[in-house]
Amino acid sequence: MLDIPQAETKTIQAEAQFPVNLVEAQERGAELFTLASELIVKTARAIWESQSELLRLETEQAAKAFAPPTIGEDPGTTMSAYCFQAHEQTDRMIAQMRRVNDLLRDCGWQLFAIYAESLRQGAKQASPSAGRTTKP
Repeated sequence: MLDIPQAETKTIQAEAQFPVNLVEAQERGAELFTLASELIVKTARAIWESQSELLRLETEQAAKAFAPPTIGEDPGTTMSAYCFQAHEQTDRMIAQMRRVNDLLRDCGWQLFAIYAESLRQGAKQASPSAGRTTKP
């Protein structure tokens, strides 16, 4: 009969029931959370800066739009300038929405890549070919 010490037998049974080391899993989870948080903060900062610039441009545009027309100016020219400003404003808003959409889409794909890499590392560490050895 094999003479295996009691403590070693419990270790082998625990590894059979829980093949993933919980400490390693927690470390991977913390690393995943850290990377995702950094990416989200970076994306939020980029959106905030973009929105701030848009607000500045819109404020300047509003100041121009609400300026009273000068005396003796042709009303047709004034209306044409207002229409041109409205067109520029619309183009700016569309460009802004596209930038925000691109930032969020890129953030989503990067988060997905971080998560996929974390799963890949977890699967490598949990697989029997990852170098786990149990004492007989």
